[in-house]
Amino acid sequence: MKIGILTIIVCLTLGCTALLDSCKPDALPYNTETITTMKVVARNLSTNAVDTFVYINYNETRSNPPFYLDTIRLSANSSYAIQVLLLNQTTNPTITMTDTIIARASNHLMIYNIDPTGLFSLKILDKDPQGLPLGLSASWTTTGTRNGWLRMILRQQPGNKNGTDTPGNTNFEADFPVVVR
Repeated sequence: MKIGILTIIVCLTLGCTALLDSCKPDALPYNTETITTMKVVARNLSTNAVDTFVYINYNETRSNPPFYLDTIRLSANSSYAIQVLLLNQTTNPTITMTDTIIARASNHLMIYNIDPTGLFSLKILDKDPQGLPLGLSASWTTTGTRNGWLRMILRQQPGNKNGTDTPGNTNFEADFPVVVR
């Protein structure tokens, strides 16, 4: 009789464990990086003046307004060397995610949507091991004075990166107002 009760208890325990295990969400097919902050470091190639423009969003969802947002201010008729830094400020100390993105360059692409399109010209300088653009290093060239917007989108494209913005999912997105004077 004791064996029968023990067998039932073991079977129930195994059944409950299997049921609970089946309710776990499937693992993501890729690693997601937690990014809260984007810093755009712009060095004016004529004056060597360096400005850093920051976008912070701790919630990481587009529907929530950013915690902090700079206006990108550029000089007219100037060229800039651009470096993008990505940070996770939910930890102490802050984690620099830029190195992780560079190490996983084959799975990432920084997309620049400039509105209006003539606000400044852009050339992406860095590439992944397959020769496709990464976008954390770029050059910007302004012409006349204008105002507009720059949307920067880090796309995660594991296994299907082709140099366009359509594959994958958005890892982080920032909308900067831009003033060219």
